[in-house]
Amino acid sequence: MKRHQPATTAPGPDPAGIDPAALNREQLLGWRCALCGTLLTGDRPLGTVTVSRGPTLTTYPLWACDPTCTTENAWRAAITHAAGCEACRTGECATGQRLLDAYATAIRQEHAESAG
Repeated sequence: MKRHQPATTAPGPDPAGIDPAALNREQLLGWRCALCGTLLTGDRPLGTVTVSRGPTLTTYPLWACDPTCTTENAWRAAITHAAGCEACRTGECATGQRLLDAYATAIRQEHAESAG
C-alpha cells in the first residue's frame, strides 16, 4: 500500500458513529480517547472498528474517557485543532468535523444525564 492511500473500513456499524479512517494511531491503539483525542488516564470501552489496508484487516478496540468525554475536553480539542488548521477554515477538515461531532455528542450526553 502506498503511504498516501487512506485506510478503508470493513462493512458494519462503528461504535458511536466513529469513522475509523479519521482516527489517528494513538486513538486506534487506545492511548487517546476515540471521541475527543484526550490522553486517557481512565477509560471505558466503546466497541471495535475494523480497518482494511490492502489485503490486511485489523480490528482495534476503541476507548473513551471515563466515565464520559467531558464537554470541556471535547470543546478544547476541537478549538485547539481548528486554531491551527487551514482546512478547518474552509470547512473541509474531516478531523475538525469529527472533533465537533464529539463535542456535540458530549453536550447531548450531558443534557440527557441532567434531564434523567
